Amino acid sequence: MSDATPHLGLPLIAASQAQKHVTHNEALGLLDALVQLACLDKDLTAPPPSPAEGDRYLVVAAEPGGAWAGLAGQVVRYGDGVWTGAVPRAGWLAWLIDEADLYVFDGVAWTSLSRTLTAIQSVSRLGINTGADATNRLAVKADAALLTWDDATPGSGDMRVFVNRKAAARDAALVFETGYAARAMLGTLGSDDFSLKVSPDGAAFATALTASARTGGIDFASAETALAAAPITDLGGAGTRRVLVTGAARIASFGAAADRERFVRFSGAATLVHDPEALALPTRADLVTAPDDTCIAASDAAGRWRVHHYQRADGTPLATGAQVLGATGSVRLPGGLIVQWGLVTAADADVAVAFGTAFPGSCLGVWAQPVAGAGAALYVAQVSDVAVAGFTLRTRRATAGSVAGAGAVPTYWLALGA
Repeated sequence: MSDATPHLGLPLIAASQAQKHVTHNEALGLLDALVQLACLDKDLTAPPPSPAEGDRYLVVAAEPGGAWAGLAGQVVRYGDGVWTGAVPRAGWLAWLIDEADLYVFDGVAWTSLSRTLTAIQSVSRLGINTGADATNRLAVKADAALLTWDDATPGSGDMRVFVNRKAAARDAALVFETGYAARAMLGTLGSDDFSLKVSPDGAAFATALTASARTGGIDFASAETALAAAPITDLGGAGTRRVLVTGAARIASFGAAADRERFVRFSGAATLVHDPEALALPTRADLVTAPDDTCIAASDAAGRWRVHHYQRADGTPLATGAQVLGATGSVRLPGGLIVQWGLVTAADADVAVAFGTAFPGSCLGVWAQPVAGAGAALYVAQVSDVAVAGFTLRTRRATAGSVAGAGAVPTYWLALGA
């Protein structure tokens, strides 16, 4: 039978042993030293100069000096003026008071648990405030989670999160859920294109946008939402960029939603009411829609809408519709023909007239007509020097058989070109 316990090496009292109290007291001393083990330090290579009764140290130095000679790798205790060592066994724990850290002996060396925890590797599951499982091997239950750049090592100042997949046909995604049912997925989903998919039920998904991996172009997928024409036809609340406006009501507003853009198609003869502070139209006048007319409308930060472009389905320009034409203006007709007109009242009889916009190709002709005046005089307008940018207007007056130049005669002109 052994004379010491197998784990702590406590001396056992032998049969018929004299002075049994010595063995018993030695065993109690070892228990006092090793149970609830808390050591003052582990980095000394020799005993401190003035130890106190019961002081304990880990001797990790390979060749300690002084009274610790021969006690390398042991737990030492000071008692009755003597340093006594105990050989540690695998699994022993020791609290290091000077480091405020817990160490464990693995059979060879003492290892810091806190440093081990900061370098955890190959953990099969990790749950923070919740339980991880075979599918969700990392699980976190919290109101927020923060990933930030490394300012301790220090790092580069960058912070990147990598989501890697096996092949382009697989998914690398962030999935957003409601009640553990997916509502949106963002990432590379089944291809190398980057996309956003949304779902009302976690089963059927619609693609909201796609960014091409090859070109970088963004494609927005959007269904056309139908809205009935009404005094307030709320385009901003439609939820899609494409909107079909049905019916023939008068529309005074597209709603109050700020910073929205909509592509609008009309199916009937609705009337858009021009209002610079609510619904500004390119004609600056009320506009009657026709089936399949389209427009682009956008609102500003105050929710005021403006139609930036309006296209009639039959190709007719807005200026030739039921709008009031100004005294001077131009219009491009279907097929490319351009009509320009104006009113000239010049002090001189001969005046150079410039077109509002130069014809891109050629001027086909200019016609001029003085405004009829009172009296016996007869006024005649002549046109010369016709070019793509303008012409010369010569105004003449015939009185009692004589012809002379005449100024200050209001004269209308009309020009055709392409």
